[in-house]
Amino acid sequence: MPCLEKSILYRRAAGYFSSAGLALAARGVASLALRGGSMRLVVSPNLDADDVAALDSAKTDPEKILKSIVATSLPELEDAMVKDRLNALAWLSAAGLLEVKLALRLDPAGNFSRGIFHEKSGIFTDEACNHVSFSGSANETAGGLCENFESIKVFRSWMDPEGRVAEEIENFEALWNNSTPGLQVVRFTEAARELLETFRDPSNPLPGIASLLQEVPRRSFRVPASLDIRDYQKDAIRAWGESKGRGIFAMATGSGKTITALTLATRVAEKNPGTAIVILCPFLNLCRQWERELLKFGLKAVNCREGVSKWETEFEEAYQKLHLGIENEIALVVSNATFLTEAFQSRFRHKVERSGAKHLIIADEVHNLGSAKIQKALPPEIPMRLGLSATPERHMDPVGTQSVYDYFGGIVAEYSLGRAIAEGRLCRYRYHPIMVQLTPEEADEYLQITRQLTRYLSNESGELSEGALRLLMRRARLLAGADNKIDALDKVLGDLPEKPKKAIFYCGDGSTADKINDEEARQIQAVARLVSTNHDLRVRNFTFREKANDREEILRDFDSGFLDGIVAIRCLDEGIDLPDLRYGFLLASSTNPRQHIQRRGRLLRPAPGKDLAEIYDFIIEPPETGENDASYNLERRFFKRELARVAEFCNDAFNGPDVLQNNTRLRELRLKYGLLAN
Repeated sequence: MPCLEKSILYRRAAGYFSSAGLALAARGVASLALRGGSMRLVVSPNLDADDVAALDSAKTDPEKILKSIVATSLPELEDAMVKDRLNALAWLSAAGLLEVKLALRLDPAGNFSRGIFHEKSGIFTDEACNHVSFSGSANETAGGLCENFESIKVFRSWMDPEGRVAEEIENFEALWNNSTPGLQVVRFTEAARELLETFRDPSNPLPGIASLLQEVPRRSFRVPASLDIRDYQKDAIRAWGESKGRGIFAMATGSGKTITALTLATRVAEKNPGTAIVILCPFLNLCRQWERELLKFGLKAVNCREGVSKWETEFEEAYQKLHLGIENEIALVVSNATFLTEAFQSRFRHKVERSGAKHLIIADEVHNLGSAKIQKALPPEIPMRLGLSATPERHMDPVGTQSVYDYFGGIVAEYSLGRAIAEGRLCRYRYHPIMVQLTPEEADEYLQITRQLTRYLSNESGELSEGALRLLMRRARLLAGADNKIDALDKVLGDLPEKPKKAIFYCGDGSTADKINDEEARQIQAVARLVSTNHDLRVRNFTFREKANDREEILRDFDSGFLDGIVAIRCLDEGIDLPDLRYGFLLASSTNPRQHIQRRGRLLRPAPGKDLAEIYDFIIEPPETGENDASYNLERRFFKRELARVAEFCNDAFNGPDVLQNNTRLRELRLKYGLLAN
């Protein structure tokens, strides 16, 4: 009960469940319900006949059931749950506060087995995403909770270096999503009575429903009391309203875009009962992050990602609850990939056109929505639109940028990284440019590429030819995977006064849609081997080759301190919240300003005890080009871009002026190419 009274989510897997156990824990359950929390139960089909009937009634007549519990205060709700446990069970289910799934055993041939689902574990989760997990012999019944001789083991996420809580969560989520071998897990509402009867020998007649009492209060979608909404966030919300419900928040990474957007959404929902909040995210891990933030605001999201079978039922039920008035608002968190599918588009457009619901679209990392394909998928009928990005402009794509602005509106609020540092919203940082020379073999290849490029790029006007683009890609890969970067990293790590825990090593400079090439694969393996073997750092690779659940596990292990660092490629530039990063090693960078801003912002998020971040930027020195004016001029153009990135990092760095004045090799190169004033 003490854990339930602090929780917003209770996940329970049990061989047996009964509403009598629910009544015994009435105080905790009532507190969970009144705060808008929810319970997820996975049990065997061996339910009491009375409980089957109660759950059935919640499915067939939800409006009636929602009136069947008195809930004006915690004592009254607790009392009602104790006295009328069947109505309590039905009420929780109809209100969306309780979801029940049945686990059916399968034999090796995939047929239903007479064996039962007999697992017993549970996880409590509070608003701050702290977890308490337990496992043992106890079922979720009166006997299991109070009468029998049982044993359980209990673990806390804040004191769990072995990751046992994370393992319990992962196991439950696999179970909930029907991906546990040897089981078929179905929603109670999808389980036919005939199927239940094959596993249970009913002995009691179906009970009647008690007389109607009064309306139950709905869950509250609200700003958590612990949050302090800052003036610049209030100004952004006000500006969006003054722009008739459209606009983009161009706010620095780590400055609270998500919180600002959800605070805005609570105000929209308050003024517009019956609102569907649709949140678009480019990555699955970012989807999960939004789902966790929504829970803190009292709203459980429908998770629309991957195949339609994973989300269709919850999607339909959410809109049905909105239509019936069971919910004032619903939230859909949708991956960009799922949003583009015909399965989602057909269902979503139907709801937009015919459900009568008001819709608010929130697009995280909105710059990703500039392609013609996704622009065509965005519904023009939805008037309320909000885009979020630290860098809304698409690199070298003015048409795509304009498409984003045309749909979402222009930038209505800005909060720069420099301002965020000055106002203490982001931490300060020191910047260390590390100059690296190419090997003789790499230098020869580089000069060969440069000579070929001079023929293509002698005229700066016009579009780049296919041949020039291939050469530029070759050049970028050569620089990104330069062998001497590994030796330079080894020296930097060896010179540090202490082991750099909470570190991220960025490899690769392409987009997330690009395949990892051979040079990048070698680099990420070499970096991981170097830091673990030579410097005793526990690291894991974080790429798009890992499954979504594996990436979640890596992030949990990093957050807990089990991992010292992450070696990332094609990932962790956008969106994901890693507040306790202390060291950043940039072993490859693109010319896209967004990447520099995103990576820097990722490293500057505040965390307890974090006053300063250290950024090490590995920069390739251009090799000597000889007396050829064309090669020199081309190299000057390239290095000018690199210098612009260095200057941008120096502008806001704690030691920025010192770097520009006293880094001898950098100063020599600026003199060589006539760029000392840049």
